[in-house]
Amino acid sequence: MAQLQMLRDQATGNPVMANPYPEVKGSQYWTEFDSGTIIFSDKDTLSDVVIAFNAFNHTLEYRQGRELMAYSPGKINGFILNPSSNPQLYRSGYDIPGTGKNRFVEVLVDGDYTLVNHKYKKMIDDPGATYGSQRAKAFSNAEDLYVFKDGEAFLWKTRKKIMVEYFGDEVYKTINELSNKYNLDLKEKADIRRLIMLLNADK
Repeated sequence: MAQLQMLRDQATGNPVMANPYPEVKGSQYWTEFDSGTIIFSDKDTLSDVVIAFNAFNHTLEYRQGRELMAYSPGKINGFILNPSSNPQLYRSGYDIPGTGKNRFVEVLVDGDYTLVNHKYKKMIDDPGATYGSQRAKAFSNAEDLYVFKDGEAFLWKTRKKIMVEYFGDEVYKTINELSNKYNLDLKEKADIRRLIMLLNADK
């Protein structure tokens, strides 16, 4: 227990300002505040904390009394949203091409092939803005699926040439066999997740 408290002290979050984007339509949070779990290390976690994932600046925000605090990806290993109903595990440390490791990603499949969902928010011109309000902004959701093997990242694309370069001819052949056998749509997240699970089980 003392070690867990020490970890919490070492990873003390930074205070968060009141909403810094009051004029931007929508929310910077992927989902609103709810009960969750903060993962300091593989052995030390803190459960039943009110948290939310800020997908615009990629921090985990949590409520401490009346204060709103934030952890960056380098401070904690990850977190779990909705642990009781629909658990979503997020981890840091995956090297996203062009972005680096300063990200939390949702882990969809863990194994020899690891599938992660890089979720983030973009600030765009508000498509619903009235004439004369061209400067109005809105948050927009974005997601990219990546496969990791031995630390090497692959942005999920279904073009044969790109897939063969990453997976190799034999695994690409297996991918086609599995997708035909189980009628998988390799552009659908649920089917991609199932495929990666099947690939791991096939090893």
